[in-house]
Amino acid sequence: MTNTEPIADPVGPVLQTGEVARAVADAAVIDNAGRRVDVRDRGSYVRIEVDGGECVLRAETIAGELGRPFRLSELELIMPSFVGRIETGSDVIRFYLGNKEARA
Repeated sequence: MTNTEPIADPVGPVLQTGEVARAVADAAVIDNAGRRVDVRDRGSYVRIEVDGGECVLRAETIAGELGRPFRLSELELIMPSFVGRIETGSDVIRFYLGNKEARA
C-alpha cells in the first residue's frame, strides 16, 4: 500500500523487482502490523518503507508468501540498498534508526 504523504523517518530495504521483492513487501505488512508500510515500485526496484523507526522481516513470513523455503541470505542478492541501520540474524532481519537497543 502506498500513501501520498511521505513517511517522516522511514526504514527498510530497497530490492530489485521480482518475485522475492513482492513476497518481502507482503511480509513487511504482516511482520510490522500496526505500522504504516509503503511499497514504492520504481520499475527496476522496489522501495519498502516502514514508519516508526523499525522494520522487521522474518524468513518464515517471507517463505510463506513465496510458497517455498527462504533464507535471509537470498535478500543480499537483490538488496542494493536500504534505509536505516541493519541487524541481521538467520531468521530475522531488522532495519532501524538510532540506538541498537531502542525499539520503537
